Amino acid sequence: MVTEVYRCSVHMKKSVSIVEARRDLGRLAEEVRRTGQPVVLTKRGRAVARIAPEPVAEAAAAPGRRDGFAALRGTLRMTCSFDALVQAVHELRDEFTQSLERRAGGGEPKRG
Repeated sequence: MVTEVYRCSVHMKKSVSIVEARRDLGRLAEEVRRTGQPVVLTKRGRAVARIAPEPVAEAAAAPGRRDGFAALRGTLRMTCSFDALVQAVHELRDEFTQSLERRAGGGEPKRG
């Protein structure tokens, strides 16, 4: 059984004319918040500004700790339930363990 656990998407820079941005500013702001990807504003085809997500406030983070996953936020979208994700992780872990046992023992893994 194959469960699609995540979908990785490549984000291309999105550019929008200032006139369009003026009409759809609320939608653009929500898109930037949701995806974490900036939107470039253009005037006559030339980039003049960008709307970017607000950086995480350092005061909100624990002192001396940084978020190692900050750059990845908004780049993965789960396409399954949390339970399916847990099951897929368990299956991968079991498969990896069996592979290590085969390599270490030179044959089939021991079943107990």
